[in-house]
Amino acid sequence: MKSLFPLLLAAALLPAAEFPHQIVTKGLGYFPVAIGLKNGDILAVVRAGAPHVGVKGRLDLIRSTDKGQSWSAPWTAVDEALDDRNPAMGQLRDGTIVLAYAIASGYDESGLKFVGNRNDRMFDGVYLVFSKDNGRSWSKPVRDPGIHSFYAGKGHVSPYGKVVQQPDGSVLMAVYFEFFDERGNESYVFRSKDQGKTWGEPVLLGTHFNETGIVRLNDGRVLAAMRSEKGGSLSITESTDQGRTWSAPQRITEDREHPADLIQLRDGRVLLVFGQRNAPRGVHAMISPDGRKWDKSKRLILADNSPNGDCGYPSSVEVGKGSVVTLYYQVDDLQNAPATSSSRAVMWEVPK
Repeated sequence: MKSLFPLLLAAALLPAAEFPHQIVTKGLGYFPVAIGLKNGDILAVVRAGAPHVGVKGRLDLIRSTDKGQSWSAPWTAVDEALDDRNPAMGQLRDGTIVLAYAIASGYDESGLKFVGNRNDRMFDGVYLVFSKDNGRSWSKPVRDPGIHSFYAGKGHVSPYGKVVQQPDGSVLMAVYFEFFDERGNESYVFRSKDQGKTWGEPVLLGTHFNETGIVRLNDGRVLAAMRSEKGGSLSITESTDQGRTWSAPQRITEDREHPADLIQLRDGRVLLVFGQRNAPRGVHAMISPDGRKWDKSKRLILADNSPNGDCGYPSSVEVGKGSVVTLYYQVDDLQNAPATSSSRAVMWEVPK
């Protein structure tokens, strides 16, 4: 497998096309969230059935049992009457997989467009399903009452990214809101004390931020990378008290470089991957020794061949020490979506 070390020193000199890429899904695969399971599999949830907007949106799953070398055909986890979208997922220590998502309604008769303005759309809470068999079967969807009561009638809601369990057994999930008043976008973490069944104790991470990736580090800190409401840059915030209070956000990317996924590597460093919507478009990565120091001049270009800005949303799993699989999506023809959409996987080695 080709080393990325030359790219770390001079990112523009080594074409991303030389890295091992594979198309994992065709005609679907928006917004992947990938997690490493306790049995060694990689499980990823993707949006299917519709492009960004469409009442037929559903959530499919794909699996790799060989560290990203090959992938299963997709199968459906959630497909109800309305638009099932915007997933977050994680596996708990007892093996239970938690899958959270939002349901959108307010479509016209075609099912392809929302009616009215943004305030006329309804995002009916955060729903949860659970799997005890590594994603093969799922419980019936249940709307969380705590998250719904927090915002009901005042805006839109969506979970995002990886669901994280703490040493005390509590579970954290990033949830963002688009309020209909002057608050605009706000990013929160919610906490569950019953294995993800119910959620409460909302803590504000940042105002005018939305899609947020979180990770718990070995030293006990929790990091969050938030997408800005305007411009679409990323900022990092951290908590040293298990997600109850957070530092002031530190901006680390430029506009149109979003959204983020965070993991801690086995050597202790922190990996950030994010969508690059400035040409050449695709996926970039940054590595921090501690989650606090981020060198913008050192970028890893994981993909740079997306023909337009409908791309990115990467999610990574370390499958061996320094060996990473990163999933992302792109749409090749904006006039022919979702038929030309795909999930793609990059297999790469983290530079030492």
